[in-house]
Amino acid sequence: MSNILWSSTLVPSAHVAAKPYTSDYYGESLRVPLTKTLALEERTAPLPDRKVYRSMSRAGVLLSVVCLDGQQVIQPFLDKSPFCIGIYAALENGPVDLKSTLEMIDVSREDFAEQYKKHRNPKMFLMQLPNLAAAQMGIFLGILGPLNVYNSSTYGSIHALEHAEMDLHEGRVDAALVCSAFSFENPLILERIRRQTLQDRILCEGAAALVLTADGKHSDWKDFDYNTTESYYGISHQIITQIQKKGE
Repeated sequence: MSNILWSSTLVPSAHVAAKPYTSDYYGESLRVPLTKTLALEERTAPLPDRKVYRSMSRAGVLLSVVCLDGQQVIQPFLDKSPFCIGIYAALENGPVDLKSTLEMIDVSREDFAEQYKKHRNPKMFLMQLPNLAAAQMGIFLGILGPLNVYNSSTYGSIHALEHAEMDLHEGRVDAALVCSAFSFENPLILERIRRQTLQDRILCEGAAALVLTADGKHSDWKDFDYNTTESYYGISHQIITQIQKKGE
C-alpha cells in the first residue's frame, strides 16, 4: 500500500458530550439528535494571513489548520520542487448565506435589487467554492502541484485517496497531500446525512490530512467497514477513520 509518511486529525474529544443540533433558520423541523462540534473559532485559528477569514468557510479554515500541521514533513519535497506534491481534497460545497436569504423573503420585486446589494455580501459566494478552500491551503503551504477536489458527500474521501494512489503509482507526484474537512455550516447537508447515512452514530465536525508516498504496492481504500464506527464525520469520514485505524 502507499506509505503514510505523516497524518493528523482534528476531531472533537471523546470527553465532549454529544448534543442535539437544531438550526435557527429551520427550528425543530430540522434536528440531528447526537452531534459534536469542534471548539474552534474561525477568526482565532492560527492561519498565516488574517485577511483570508472574510472569504473562507469554516470547513476551509479547518482544512488549512490541519494541513499546516504537516508543514515540516512537506518542506523537503517543496525544497526539491513545489510542483512534485499533489493536493487531493474532499470538501462539500460551501454554505449559502441563510441570514441574508431570510432577510430577503418578503422583499418585493421592485425592491429586490437594492435590498440584495444591501444584505448580500459578495464575499459570501467565495465561501461556497470547495476548490477555493483547497487552493488557499495550498497557497499557505507553497504547493504548486496538481490540485484535485472531490465533493461527493458519500465518496469524496475515497475518491481523494484513490486518485492519490493512482498518481503516486504512475509517478506523477512524489508525495500526495490527501485531506478533508467537514463542518456544520449547511443545515440541509446535516439533514441529508441524518436521513441517508448517519444511522445511530454521532455526527461530528472534523478535519484530517495525511501525506502519502509510493511504496510499490496498491492500497484498496474501500476494503474497510466504515459503517461500524461510533462517530461519523461527513465527507471526511473515510480519511479520518483510516488515520484512526492506523493509530490503534
